[in-house]
Amino acid sequence: MATDKNLTYNENLNKKVYVPVADIYETEDLYSLKMEIPGVTKENLDISIENNELTISAKSSIEEKADEKCRYSEFSSMDYKRSFRIGNDIDRGKVEAKLENGVLTLLLHKHETVKPRKITINQIN
Repeated sequence: MATDKNLTYNENLNKKVYVPVADIYETEDLYSLKMEIPGVTKENLDISIENNELTISAKSSIEEKADEKCRYSEFSSMDYKRSFRIGNDIDRGKVEAKLENGVLTLLLHKHETVKPRKITINQIN
């Protein structure tokens, strides 16, 4: 949920930007990031990795109907932006994204070289 504590001001864009809440989980194979971005469509979503920074930018917009006149509104369009530092253990070629019901889920797969592995023991007799 976007609240005042999630609000920041982008001087470059001269507007308010909301920092969406996020959860990050880790398994042996990947990191999973879930982020709340209500009202955003995939067309208004940009995800990029540059150097070691994962950046998510999005914009929600309110549909206005030509035959309706707004008398009162608490909804507003929002710009979202959040960045995360990521390590070299992330395989940049295996990042997956899914947007469903206002929740963005990113799967950041780890390189095979950093995953735990079982060492086979050979017996010599």
